[in-house]
Parts: sequence; structure tokens; C-alpha cells
Amino acid sequence: LGIPWGGRLQPADLNAGVFYVVAIASLSTVALIMAGWASNNKYSLFGGMRSAAQIVSYEIPTMMILLVPVMIVGSLSLQDITRAQAGGLQNWFVFRYFPILPVAFVAFFVAGLAETNRAPFDIPEAESELVGGFHTEYSGFFFACFFMAEYTEMFILSATASVLFLGGYLAPHPALQQIGPVPMGWFWIWFKAWFLIFVMMWLRWTLPRSRVDQLMDIAWKVLLPIALVLVVVVGGLVL
Repeated sequence: LGIPWGGRLQPADLNAGVFYVVAIASLSTVALIMAGWASNNKYSLFGGMRSAAQIVSYEIPTMMILLVPVMIVGSLSLQDITRAQAGGLQNWFVFRYFPILPVAFVAFFVAGLAETNRAPFDIPEAESELVGGFHTEYSGFFFACFFMAEYTEMFILSATASVLFLGGYLAPHPALQQIGPVPMGWFWIWFKAWFLIFVMMWLRWTLPRSRVDQLMDIAWKVLLPIALVLVVVVGGLVL
């Protein structure tokens, strides 16, 4: 952690914000597998297995793309990544090193759609073949818990993407960062996160559901090679 020998641990020394978000987000796989297995229903079990395969597959390119802004900034701290984008819209990572970082943002968002089981990657709950998937046997409050968790994960993904590529709590222009005595950082991070959630919902009504083989092909044959190229190219640029 970079703490001097014998020194006291301070909150500012915990340079692990990105790592913490990734670690917590990975726990959803266990819950979905257990939900499908505990139902004693083969369709629910298939849904849980599909969800595990999908999340584990898409986590690999997601984690590799996360390394792109981390390498540029040289820190795992979400605060440091946000401060590195200060100065206005032109300094946000999504608009820098064209076309490398714009491609990284799109790939991260697509992988995030799959990790949150959003269309067109909602294969684990495909009504046409799995009768609802891992949540078939759950109703009422338990059904609500599944989808409350899904929408919470959507917000976490959108907020993380906002911090990593869209400047986090920074305004598009420094003059808009504070209006009178009121700091507007809270408004900008919420606005960016909710805009990305709107895009997710928009895609749900626009794109058809992909097949299972297409889903896995996108992860292993499209996103993973893109992530590898991005990591190598950005690593070279940083060096």
C-alpha cells in the first residue's frame, strides 16, 4: 500500500477503489447460481448456469479494459482517475487518444450490459426457452430482490463508467462546476449515471435477444481480443 514501515494506515492510503468495485460486483455470480440450484427446477438450474458462464466470460474483458484508465493515471483510486480528467470536456478519457479510449468505453459498456443481464444479453432469463430462468420459482418480495439487485448493479456500472471515462463528478466546463455557493459535483455524477441507465433501457426496447452461442462469441472472439489490443497499445503509449 505504500505505507512507511511503522506508519499508521490512513484512508487516503487505500489506493484500491477500482479493485473494491470489481470485487463486490463479482459476488452476484454466486447468488444467481445458488438461486437456480435451490429451486430444484431444471430450467432454473440452466438459467443459473447460463448466468455464471455469462458473467465469468464477460468479467475477463471488463477487467482488462479497466486497466486502460488505471495505466494512464497510474492509480487504482477513483479520486485520482477523476482528477486526471479535470479541465473540461476535452480532457475526459472518452474523448482522448482517439480512437483508443472511445473504443475502450464502448467495449466496457457492452461488457457491462452482459454482466448485468440486460438486453440483448438477457439469456439467463429467456422466457422463450427457460420460462424465466433462475428466478422462475420466486415471486413477491424475493422476485423484487432479484430485480432490485439488477437495477442497483446497473447504477453501479453506470457510475463506474462515468468515473473512468466521463469525468466523474466534474462538469463539462469548469464554470459549471459550482453555481453560486452550491457545488454541482453531485449533480454531474448522478446525471451521467442516469443517462447511461437510460441508454441501457433504450437498448432493451431496440435490440433483439442474442443466442447463447452468439453471446459467448461476442465475449471470447470480439471483446477479449479488443481488450488485449487496448491494454498493449495503451501500455506502450504510457511507456
